[in-house]
Amino acid sequence: MKSTCFALILLLAQILLAAEPQGPSVSVELLSGTKQKAQFLGIENDTVQLGGYINNKFTVVRIAKDKFKSIVDPSGKDLLQARDSVASSVDSTATEADSAAIAKDSSQASSEDTTKSTNIQALSAPTVLVSFEDEIADSVLVLQINALASRFLLESGEKIHVLKKKDIPDCSDNICLQEKLSSMGATTIYFGKISPVQKRDSLKLQLVRVVYEEELPTIYKSELEISRSKAVSDALSNDKLKIFLLEAQGKDASDLKEQKGYLYIETDPEGATLSRPEENALCRSPCTIPVTDTASTTIYAYWNVDQHLWGGSVTMRPVMGDTVRSSMKLKRVNPELKVITSPAGAEIFPSKGKITKRSKRIGTTPARYPILEPGSVQFKLRKFGFRDSLVAVYVPPVSDVTVNVEMAPETRFGEIQNQQEWEKARKKIRIGHTMMGVSIAPIIVGALFTYLGQMDYEDAKDVKDELNYSASIGGESYQKKVKENKDLVEKGDQKTIIGLTLIGTGILVLGVGFFISF
Repeated sequence: MKSTCFALILLLAQILLAAEPQGPSVSVELLSGTKQKAQFLGIENDTVQLGGYINNKFTVVRIAKDKFKSIVDPSGKDLLQARDSVASSVDSTATEADSAAIAKDSSQASSEDTTKSTNIQALSAPTVLVSFEDEIADSVLVLQINALASRFLLESGEKIHVLKKKDIPDCSDNICLQEKLSSMGATTIYFGKISPVQKRDSLKLQLVRVVYEEELPTIYKSELEISRSKAVSDALSNDKLKIFLLEAQGKDASDLKEQKGYLYIETDPEGATLSRPEENALCRSPCTIPVTDTASTTIYAYWNVDQHLWGGSVTMRPVMGDTVRSSMKLKRVNPELKVITSPAGAEIFPSKGKITKRSKRIGTTPARYPILEPGSVQFKLRKFGFRDSLVAVYVPPVSDVTVNVEMAPETRFGEIQNQQEWEKARKKIRIGHTMMGVSIAPIIVGALFTYLGQMDYEDAKDVKDELNYSASIGGESYQKKVKENKDLVEKGDQKTIIGLTLIGTGILVLGVGFFISF
């Protein structure tokens, strides 16, 4: 009974931080018999204002005057009776008509208060969760957060009564709600709020827990910032919402918060690139790598200089909250990536982009490739009659890696048709490229024959010049020169014709090949 009475009167109006006391020290005695030391801040509108320190914070409390038996200052003067005597002398001057009007108004107010009070349903539990205030205009999210918070509190062992502010229509602020709910038997009250974070695409969840005990109410606060676009999933990730509610309950949530350990690695030589399995380069040695679990992890180091690779590895077990150190000496390595498919003969293409008829293949399986830059490698495999395969593999800088791919047969009719069209287009391109390559030979040979023909023409011209300057015409020597000139001209004609024919044929083949290819 004593606890209930004290809870009825200790209504927290607001919490103000002050560096120094703001009023004289008084001894307070309540009608229930409870006595308390406090600082007297005054009486206003039948409400007594007292101050005191709670958890090293100066707290101002407003309490109805009719709950007190006495308020005595250090000189022994009862401040409550002194104010009452002044009020009585003032009241005695009021007219009977005024008294009747006041009595009438008081009666009406009392009747209205009684009517409003009857509209409030009885609490089903001493712990009350007042629905989160919506400052973001997202009623769906507010309902979800309310439901999650209610469920967690239930699973944590608290029997709760959930209500909305509009369920108590005569209260417009949390102070009034505290007073009403406390008078109805609530011993723990939760007030929540969801508000936007300025200049950031995120939301802030705030929760205040008010607990009524033997002394003044104890207040706990917690805050949580979450992504606005993925509010629920972000709140549930990494036990964020659970930690948020545990802190509001005044419980220790440190064991749920993410802890980190650190791995410090040195290498000889320094400046080596460090990486973890399935991850690309992290940093260069010496380097500290943060980790969030205690499982053993392997750290790889490699150093590439003048197309020569030096590498090494070390396995370390992290310790949360501490730094584990290690060093490694790098040695010369020659790792290779070997790609094997079943069946063989699959074409290897880069992983980026769609495979088209003009995509350039890297190779054909089985294939071996030297590794000069370790890390994650991705590529695509294609073979007619089988489904395309995207392969991702981590290549460490210390050993060979063999990738075996079992290619699945293609059974989808549409995809089979696409592969057939792709094969036809690729075949045409291969034929075109072949023709373009073949056309080079006749063009070169034709050019050579044309050149030789021109040389014969030059020799025939020299013979003709000799005949023009010859003194003896019709002699045997002269006739030989005439025949030589004629033979040279005929040879030049033959070679030129052959050369031009070959050049023309080559150009024709080149044109056809180019047309087919493009």
